[in-house]
Amino acid sequence: MGIRARLMNFFVNSLATWQFQSILNKESKFSSHKNVIKSNKESPERFDIVLEGVKHYSRLPITSFRTMRVMPSNIKNIKRSLTTIDQNPVVSKKTITDEQLQAFENYAKSLGISSIGYIKLPRKLIFKDKAVLHENVIILSMEMDRDKIEKAPSSETAYMIMQTYDDLGKTSNRLTTFLRQEGFSVQAGHPLGGLVLYPPLAELAGIGYHGRHGLIITPENGPRVRLTAIYTSIENLPIAQGNPHEWIAHFCQTCGRCIRKCPGFAIQEEPTLHENGLLTHITNEYCFPVFLDYHGCSVCIKECPFSRMEYNKLKTQFDNRTLNPEMI
Repeated sequence: MGIRARLMNFFVNSLATWQFQSILNKESKFSSHKNVIKSNKESPERFDIVLEGVKHYSRLPITSFRTMRVMPSNIKNIKRSLTTIDQNPVVSKKTITDEQLQAFENYAKSLGISSIGYIKLPRKLIFKDKAVLHENVIILSMEMDRDKIEKAPSSETAYMIMQTYDDLGKTSNRLTTFLRQEGFSVQAGHPLGGLVLYPPLAELAGIGYHGRHGLIITPENGPRVRLTAIYTSIENLPIAQGNPHEWIAHFCQTCGRCIRKCPGFAIQEEPTLHENGLLTHITNEYCFPVFLDYHGCSVCIKECPFSRMEYNKLKTQFDNRTLNPEMI
């Protein structure tokens, strides 16, 4: 990388560092409030991918500069999710009607939301030293462009992913505005960073199931999704009762394609059991360097059979044990 490229990346990433540090300060201040839902001793630490990436800015490809140009909008909407809490009604409603919920879901789908789930938030899924306003959670997914994922790893893929983060962050804020206008207390999450661990929360909400690549696999879009959440005063949300997608775990045991295709050899056959009970197959020390060097990588998303074949067709083949060898 030439001197000019290094200077550009240094400038952009230094600005991102300053802005994200201000977000961390806001999160810390919010977590000190009395009436919030806080993390507990089992909560995981958040890996702040942007800040960690800044430490290694000299490794980032020059084409990452285009991707980083989306960062100011992401930062703006992360801050908005924290600062607009003051706009909640003084006395908030706790019950939503079927008509109101249907209107909310219709609006969400019109903004590009692919799937919606509802769940009570386990405190152990709140990141260490973080907090949220309510334990009632609406979890949302948004699709990432299939054609751009097929080009991974590439600058086009990286830019699309960052743009999806931005689109979903804006949508989360718009949906909280909608619910506030209906009289509910809400706090928007943001897909970039976030205050809770989204994949297991989405799994509990029944919108999908995790693969060995650590990503939630949804019936609508496979692993080609980004996730966010809305925390709300609504107490009668239709909480998920079980998960119809648990068969995915058995499929993954017969597959292993993401393990074989991972450029950093970061996906392990056997999971690691953490103290808080969470299981992971990813070795971050192997994943993150490749993530930095190759435009956010995303090879595991591209290679996952659920990115390339329709969910129900895969399930039928799996049930009949007639999987296409080329897919795995």
